[in-house]
Amino acid sequence: MIRILLLGMALVVGGVVAYEHGHRISESDVRAHMQSQLEATRRFDSDALCASMAKDYRLQGIYYVAGTHERRDTRRDETCRDAREGLTALQALSGQTGGLLAVDVTYEITRIELSPGGRRALVEATSTAKIGGRLLSRTRAKGQLSRAYWQVRDHGGEAQNWIYIP
Repeated sequence: MIRILLLGMALVVGGVVAYEHGHRISESDVRAHMQSQLEATRRFDSDALCASMAKDYRLQGIYYVAGTHERRDTRRDETCRDAREGLTALQALSGQTGGLLAVDVTYEITRIELSPGGRRALVEATSTAKIGGRLLSRTRAKGQLSRAYWQVRDHGGEAQNWIYIP
């Protein structure tokens, strides 16, 4: 009887420790997530991008194009659809040119701030996209990430995106 009680207590303590560890986000988790998102973009893998979006994902963006600007507030489904359409077009362009006009995306994390308790992270980053050596867009973004069951979830945030059309 005592063995069963000790085993039960060990399982409860182990479960609590695993739960806590699986829900805390660290700077290394943030950096690994950002790198995986970059690699998914380079592979034109919109499914991987969409899979990391939390159900409460919301992106508030300002898009500057040809001297005008547009504010857009998008949720998960719309952002996912836009990513799919954009990456499909870029993949087609890359395929039709034999990879000569492949998108070259780079990013730099400028700030990571972990919340007290380590449940969320505020991430600020800048990124650029080039095609054929020409600057296509530049983005400055602030986003919220969390971690649940050992997976990083993107909750969206704010972004400013400059699109350069030749």
